[in-house]
Order: sequence, then structure tokens, then C-alpha cells
Amino acid sequence: MESEEFGMIDSLDYEDLDDGLIDHEYMHRNRETVVEKLISTEQAYMGSLELVMKFFFQPLKKDAKQSTFSFLGMKKMVCTEREFRWLFGNFEDIIQIHEKILNGLQERYRIWGPTQILSDVIQTWYSDLEYYRIYLKNYSIALTTYERLTRYQPFKKFIDATHKEKALKGSSLLSLLQLPAGCIDRYTDIVTQLVDATPRLHPDYSGLNKCKQMVIQFRNSMSDQLADADNVDQVLMIHQALEGAPFSVRAERRLVLQGQLSRVVLSTRSMGEERNYLLFTDLLVFVKPKQEGRYTVLQYKGHLSLERARVRVLSKEETGGISHCIEITSSFSGVDNLNTTYIGSPTVHVLYIGSDEDCQEWFMKLEAVITNLDKIMMAKRTQSSRRMVNNRLPRASMISDPSTYSLSDHSSSYEPSFASQ
Repeated sequence: MESEEFGMIDSLDYEDLDDGLIDHEYMHRNRETVVEKLISTEQAYMGSLELVMKFFFQPLKKDAKQSTFSFLGMKKMVCTEREFRWLFGNFEDIIQIHEKILNGLQERYRIWGPTQILSDVIQTWYSDLEYYRIYLKNYSIALTTYERLTRYQPFKKFIDATHKEKALKGSSLLSLLQLPAGCIDRYTDIVTQLVDATPRLHPDYSGLNKCKQMVIQFRNSMSDQLADADNVDQVLMIHQALEGAPFSVRAERRLVLQGQLSRVVLSTRSMGEERNYLLFTDLLVFVKPKQEGRYTVLQYKGHLSLERARVRVLSKEETGGISHCIEITSSFSGVDNLNTTYIGSPTVHVLYIGSDEDCQEWFMKLEAVITNLDKIMMAKRTQSSRRMVNNRLPRASMISDPSTYSLSDHSSSYEPSFASQ
């Protein structure tokens, strides 16, 4: 009798039903895990933004408006209002939109269930992400302002003291200011994961797919800015590792190319020690890496200013049989004691580059940098000449003749110029 009952149970065949329920439960838990990841990463990001507000933004904003700064007995101002704006850009807008994003996610998660939708919440953020264009537009100015201010003793003293706060857990103001540059990629990855974890028959599948396309489209539209921010980070890291360089970081400087090259002495047909050459948008710098404990220091060995420079590929006949060489002729101008302009003797620098392909790449990149610098120099001269002419004109004639008026002549540039200190 007992065996017959078990036989009846076996004949009911629960296997398909159980498999279906298990698959459904697995998909629901997987989807819930992604949503929890979205919320937890948003909470962590918001926490970092709040650290900036509490320990850096608010104290500096408050005291930048004062003539002195009463912190640790310091009398001098830590930074000016203008430097404060350069340093933080539209940071207040960024934190406000993420307060809204986090609140929306938390409210929806309180009523979470297997069929709950999230795409409507995500779509409300889309227009707010435009604030990241503004933040990244100011990114190079923010980071170079920070680097310059760290060489100013009152700011350095404030930063060093604040960095000791336990709540920061070792984070620096610089690392916190760099965080927003990775936010769009984080959203792109998580929204994609959320779509992958959502069954096609789920009521939110279509809406999440739309969100995914929107976020990817936005990310693609910002690809140049994100790549530029990454380049700014690289340039700043190089400058921080440089030892003994006679120039400082500049907001407009970018890294174009780097490699290990050797300088050729044509008079003796010999090659010098291999160096690391760093091509920036205004300079060619050569350094020697040196390990100091856990860190790599870049010993400055020299640089060439590429303004008014010229570059060409040399033949074997010109180099005495050494192939893959390029010649860089760097000229410079200055002002003597009598305030008259002179042109100094040109500096000729011959470099050996290992292959035809690399030689062509270095030649083309150098030529592109030099051409761009020539264009910038010509534009500055034209603008300077226009201003000189306008300044000499009677004020009445400038107003009566609209053709002489230029917005560029009367508007101030937002981007600061960081000359060597």
C-alpha cells in the first residue's frame, strides 16, 4: 500500500514546475542583486561627494570671501573666490542631482517586488546628467588649480591638516574631485547589467532597454570629454612624478605620445643613453625614471619648446648611416635689456627612433603639435593687433561703427593661465 502511494506521487511529475519556479526565482534574485548594487554604489558615491562638501567645499567657500583665514592660526587667505570657482566648478549641481537620484532609488526599493519597474525612475535622471558636461569642461582647470595651490603654503597647510580627518579614510581632495569623471561609465555598466538580468517578458524589460540606449548614447556623446579627462589625469600624474623640471602644469597641456628614444650626436655619429621622451601639446620633455621605494620618480633631463619649431625626417646620408632619425629645430625669442626683441640661436635635436613605423608616428605627431602651436600664436597676434587698433580709435567711432565691435575683445576668458611659479 505504501509503495503504491509513493508511485502516485512520482507519477505527478513536479520536475518541470519546480525547474520553472527555480529559474524564475533565480532571475528575480539576480535582478534584485543588480538593483542593490546600483543603490549601494550610489550611496558610496554620494558619501564621497558629501565628504568634499563638509571638509573642503564649505570651509573654503566660507573663508574665500574673507580677507584672512582663521585656520590653525593662519593669517593669509587659503584661496581666492576665483580660485575656489576654478577648483570646484559646478560641484554643487552634481551633489544636488545625486541627492535626487539616491532618494528616487531608495523610495522605489522600499516597495520592491518581482514585477516592480525601475525604468521610470532612471529616465527622470537623464536630463540632469548634462551637468557632467559642465563639470568635465572645467576638469583640467580644477586639477591644475589644485596642483598649483598645493605649492602655496596656506592652502597646503589647510589640505595637509584636513587630509588627516579619519572620515576621509585616506582620500585626498584631488582623488575626490576625480571621482565624477567615472560616474557615467558606472551608470552605463550597471544599467546594461540590469537589462541583462531582466527577463524579456518582464513588464520593465522594454523600458530598461530604452534607458540603456539613452545612457549609452549619452556616454558616446561625451567620449571626447571623458578621454580628455583621462589625459588630464595622466599629465597631472607625470607632473607630480617629475623631479627638477623648470616648468609647472598648465590647464591646456595634454599628453600626445611617449616612448624610449636616443639622442644622436651627428658630429661623432654616436647615440646617447636611451631616455623616456614625453610629447605634450607644447613641449617635448626627456626624463630618466628612477625607483624610490614604491614610487617611480621621473628625473628631468631637459625639454624642447615646440613653439616656432620645425621637424623633419633625416636620410641615412645625413646621419652617417643611422636610420630612423628625425631632427627637431627649436627656436626661441626673448627681450633684452633695451626692450628689443631678438631671436636666439636655434637648438637642433636629433633623435633615433627604432623603426620606420615609429619614426613616421613621431614625425606626424610632432608636426601636428607644431602646426597647432603656430595657429595659436597667429590667432593671439591677430587678436592683439585688433585690440591695439580698437584702443587707438576714438570711443564714439567704436560705438557708431558696429563692424569694429567684437565680443571677444570685451569678454574675459574663463580659463586661467598657469605660468611657471
